[in-house]
Amino acid sequence: MDSFYESARSSLDRLVEEARRSGVPCEATMGSGIPSVTIRETITSKAIDLVILGTNALHGFERLVFGSTAEAVLRKALCPVLTVGPQASDAAKTGQLDGPVVFATDFHLTTKDAIRDAAFFCKATGSPLHCLHVLPRTLEGGVRSHIIPQIMTEALRHVAIESGTIIDPPLCAITYSSEISNAVVKYAKQQKAKLIVLGVRQASMAASHVPGHIAYRIITEALCPVLTVAFTSQAHATLAAACL
Repeated sequence: MDSFYESARSSLDRLVEEARRSGVPCEATMGSGIPSVTIRETITSKAIDLVILGTNALHGFERLVFGSTAEAVLRKALCPVLTVGPQASDAAKTGQLDGPVVFATDFHLTTKDAIRDAAFFCKATGSPLHCLHVLPRTLEGGVRSHIIPQIMTEALRHVAIESGTIIDPPLCAITYSSEISNAVVKYAKQQKAKLIVLGVRQASMAASHVPGHIAYRIITEALCPVLTVAFTSQAHATLAAACL
């Protein structure tokens, strides 16, 4: 156990030194216990504004048994969580991420909190904002297919306005797919997105396994980091339903 602790301490010290050489003020803390619980306790005790986590992309039985620390944190954290998946670290090294910030929304009323964070990162990086909504593939090519994008684009603009944040007019995009996570990842890849922003509902880990959650799949497959903003589950209302 002592050798394990010393090895972890040494690795942590190297990270601190690297951060300080880059001009980033940094301090290190080591904890014990269940990782996700300890991280959440640290977030609360130190009033953290943003958490950055890496994930090793557990799938299937491994994820069911061991869970994902990143997912357990992002669904309960009191602040936004920036997650860097296994695909994102490789893409960053090749300089592929020079596009927009993509805000994927299902029009839940509390997505206004997530869009504020999306706007902040747009301003910080000088990037445009793309608001994205995924519609079922069954609606593509139908009688009203030419009307639906107009309705959804107006709804997306309304979400941006309701955020109460002054941002440049976002590009509002509609795409069709039978699998939401694939559609979001594909769009972000095509646009060479710097960041994907998601609002996620708070849920227990047990509930998050059935079915596999969209947010987790996006995090593990995206070529860019993913920022998640958790909110409590409330009455679900959609602007799309009101328009249609």
